[in-house]
Amino acid sequence: MKLPRLALRLLPILSVAFFALPCAQAWGPMHHAITEAAFDSLPAWQRELLAGQRQTLIEFDCMIPDLARAAANKKTIGRFVILPNGDLFTHEPHSREHNYAQMLHYFTKAVESVRANELDEASRYAGCLLHFLEDCGSPAHSMPGDNQHGFMQDLIPVPDEYKNRPLHGLIESGTLQLDLAGYRPQLLGTTPEEAVMHLTERLHAAIRNARAQVIPILQGVFRKDDAAIDAGRRRAATMDAQVAADALYSILAVAKSRFEPDEKARLDTVDVAALTPLEVINQSYFPQFSYFSNPYFGFPVRNAILEDGATKRPLALHIVENGATKAQTFERGLGLGTGCRVTYAIPLKTYERFECLVGAHATLGGTAALSFRIFADGEAVFESGILTGESPAQKVSIPVWRVREISIETQNRSTSPTPPKNYAVIAAPTLLKAPAPPKFDQDKTR
Repeated sequence: MKLPRLALRLLPILSVAFFALPCAQAWGPMHHAITEAAFDSLPAWQRELLAGQRQTLIEFDCMIPDLARAAANKKTIGRFVILPNGDLFTHEPHSREHNYAQMLHYFTKAVESVRANELDEASRYAGCLLHFLEDCGSPAHSMPGDNQHGFMQDLIPVPDEYKNRPLHGLIESGTLQLDLAGYRPQLLGTTPEEAVMHLTERLHAAIRNARAQVIPILQGVFRKDDAAIDAGRRRAATMDAQVAADALYSILAVAKSRFEPDEKARLDTVDVAALTPLEVINQSYFPQFSYFSNPYFGFPVRNAILEDGATKRPLALHIVENGATKAQTFERGLGLGTGCRVTYAIPLKTYERFECLVGAHATLGGTAALSFRIFADGEAVFESGILTGESPAQKVSIPVWRVREISIETQNRSTSPTPPKNYAVIAAPTLLKAPAPPKFDQDKTR
């Protein structure tokens, strides 16, 4: 059955079923505009490859997860919203593991379909992936556990006419024309697993961007200020379209093994400090962080450390060079205290090693007494022993070819009654991509 042509003929009927569904939708018709902008930003060779599917992808395939919920559509498109483990497609972010598995399923099926020259099928799977990305990047879906945004009633002044009224529809309603002119989609990986790891980070950024638009949009609604409403929606939809473009671009590049040299080179290393720790995701999506209390009540900071919990300072460690010890600053890394743990999920058989430097801050850690432990899939693979403010940094280099999670833990090791200044630093944490996976796989013992 040639579903796309049939789908276009049935679109008016299916759309009626879609809008009759009782549950709130995220973007509604905006899915079409976002998908169109994403498609039109692709390079010429990709637009030509899917030229026959462009209209169906925009008008139907990106809506399959909504349309498939109507009983009349389950026979034709129901299979596209059932995941390999039997779970149904979800329209908003859940655990990192779930998000990754759902995105990997659709990304992989789209790649396989392109390779089999089944482009209509590829468009359907890609459309489902885009729908998830676009839903997650919708302001209406950005408040965890609060789909109707009742919490907003407690945070901002609400006019009487809107009090006790579900706010979801007020946030998402409307249509916009989008144009990503000048945007160059990013290659997210050379395999589905690697690409979806980076796509997960793009998803996090889109969710936080969408959440930042909720209050401006609602304030525009309350003032009946259409310009303010559209500006907030456009900020969210534009980033949504960019993330969707990255996903589409990467699907086709992986399927055809067609990569620009500069893109491949950029993926050879990963700045781990730029990744989102699982502790963040597990605490109600992405803005929260694992708290700790020494030397200040706060959270790990990217590329800096907070002196007394208030003032940003550069990361610095004692480094031994040519037999002499000196303080060296680092642009990349995490500044944190003790009693903290950060965990990063990585794809199997993609990266060769994880490397970093760990130690007490070179200028703030005068009374420090702390230690670091690093775990690979729950197994301790590095222990620093007790480090003081005078200790040189320790270099970490561990194999991660068959590792799914890396955890870094800091501990207070002071016995003094006076609280120590445990300013801990994880400097230049980096994943190094395996240069020759097949041979490397045979050589590895882990």
